[in-house]
Amino acid sequence: MVTIKGTLSVKTITGRYGQFNVGHLECALGEFAVRDGLLDEYAEGSYQGTFGLKRIYSGSYQTRHRFIIETRAELAGIWLENYEERHIESDSLEADPIAEEHQAKQVEATPTPQSTRESHDDQQDDLAALFGELWPLGSEIGDLVKLTPEIGRERMGQQLRYLKRDVNGQRLWRFEPKAQHWIRIGLDEEH
Repeated sequence: MVTIKGTLSVKTITGRYGQFNVGHLECALGEFAVRDGLLDEYAEGSYQGTFGLKRIYSGSYQTRHRFIIETRAELAGIWLENYEERHIESDSLEADPIAEEHQAKQVEATPTPQSTRESHDDQQDDLAALFGELWPLGSEIGDLVKLTPEIGRERMGQQLRYLKRDVNGQRLWRFEPKAQHWIRIGLDEEH
């Protein structure tokens, strides 16, 4: 792993399987596209800090009758010094990484947990299956949850939708970019 200071611009794209984040890393080694699932936790914006590069490689995708070849960086870690969450202009030529995973696997999408289940126990079972070892999530304000992108981008996306949901018009969880974890900021009707 190589560590280098730089600026990572994160933008949110809406693809075939929902929203996903992509990054553009500018550093002394050059400019690189970043397609890691760990970016899905971050809001659009510009993040300055030190980045651990696991590898640099060429990647490609096809979109809108174009074939795009780019130099990509795979991140091993992010240590932020400063950040500014703001809207980043989108190229709309980005390929949905979940669609790429589906093409590689040639399998159907895993269904998302249904929110209209009849039983509270069924909902809890679905959430336990979704979060695995992380379940049950902290129930007190200030409790922390750290997601891991190794579970796959699709499953992590389902976890993020749960954490980003509104209950009675308020968010229950907030992502802390510097610490790279989620913190409970509100309680739902069960607590």
